[in-house]
Amino acid sequence: MKAWFNYTAVLQIIIAGLIVGAGLPALFSLGVRLNAEGVGAADHGGTVSHRNPVLIALGWVIFALVLAAVIIGVVFIARDFIGHHTGWYILGAKRK
Repeated sequence: MKAWFNYTAVLQIIIAGLIVGAGLPALFSLGVRLNAEGVGAADHGGTVSHRNPVLIALGWVIFALVLAAVIIGVVFIARDFIGHHTGWYILGAKRK
């Protein structure tokens, strides 16, 4: 039965699917949460707390990571198309 079913490849696909399918949305939600920290929060005295610039910067770094992962994923899927039409064989695309 092992001749037609590659257990290692299936395990790699499941792990990659969990990372991309659950990890990227979780990172994005963490970035949203970090950017929302301190917005409109008032204590009992009526004073409004200020946003922490470190958390805002960290949120934007997380957004940049998620955006980079999405762009790399799209380019990876379209690498043969890009190579054929532009001559740039990137991310392991091969000349045909």
